[in-house]
Amino acid sequence: MNKIRNIFTIILFFSMILILFKSNYILEVSVIQAFNIWLHRVFPSLFIMFILSDIIINLNLLDNICLFFNKIFNKLFHTTNKSGEVFLLSLISGTPTSTYIILKMYEKNNITLEDANKLISYTYFSNPLFLYNILSLTFNKYIVIKIIFFHYISNLLVAFFKRQKKTISNNITTNNSTNNNLLILLPKSIQNSFNTLLLILGTITFYMIITNLITYYIPLNNLFNILIKGFLEITQSLNVLNSLNYTSIIKEIIALSIISFGGLSIHTQVLAILNDSKIKYKYFLKGRIWQVLLSTITYLIYTILII
Repeated sequence: MNKIRNIFTIILFFSMILILFKSNYILEVSVIQAFNIWLHRVFPSLFIMFILSDIIINLNLLDNICLFFNKIFNKLFHTTNKSGEVFLLSLISGTPTSTYIILKMYEKNNITLEDANKLISYTYFSNPLFLYNILSLTFNKYIVIKIIFFHYISNLLVAFFKRQKKTISNNITTNNSTNNNLLILLPKSIQNSFNTLLLILGTITFYMIITNLITYYIPLNNLFNILIKGFLEITQSLNVLNSLNYTSIIKEIIALSIISFGGLSIHTQVLAILNDSKIKYKYFLKGRIWQVLLSTITYLIYTILII
């Protein structure tokens, strides 16, 4: 961890030096571009999902609906309590909302710390509407749906292969105490949503700056340019994927790998949400590595068999 921190510090130091020489470029291109992505693509979808998730969790609105689903999920993946409900909410809301949900569920004693650390490794879902729109720039509808499907199903594969041999003991007392006054709960949910979204805006801006600095100062061919952008922030990478002069299957694998890893921007957002929490980021990182491997392998197998 100290080595990673030192490398990150060195990157920050040189980035600050480069920014001093190209401050106008950074201000006019990177910051404005990052804000536009946040305003038009991130804020509209995540703002309402944060609020709804917070209200659903605090009012226990899915308790009766997920009662049977929780039992099935816990049996299959060796978890306890409301883990199935967390997975279902994450499936609908996407990431980083899923991290926010896991944290809130853990703070309310609806899941154990062990559950939370397991769930964080296989509840990373990119927003399907966002993926459909941006992948449609490069692929036809069939391929777009196929990529989204394998991105989603790979989480279940990670959950299955990473589960413990035995179900963990249920040693917590679920906290069902709620404030049923929606007028009191709503302002708090809005405030929590804004705080989290501002953190997300900061991370997107930071990685947009780093990306533009790298591509401005270092001459790279189109492939490496897209891979570096994808490693840092997936939106800008997928947006120009159609410029690659490669066969469709190679571009499909690149897209699926980029989406499954999430980019350092998503990783930093997860770290920001988990700040001062006992839930460990390392499980999220390991989950993304497993997801890249499992999603691409199963995608290739399926594609070869179909062809």
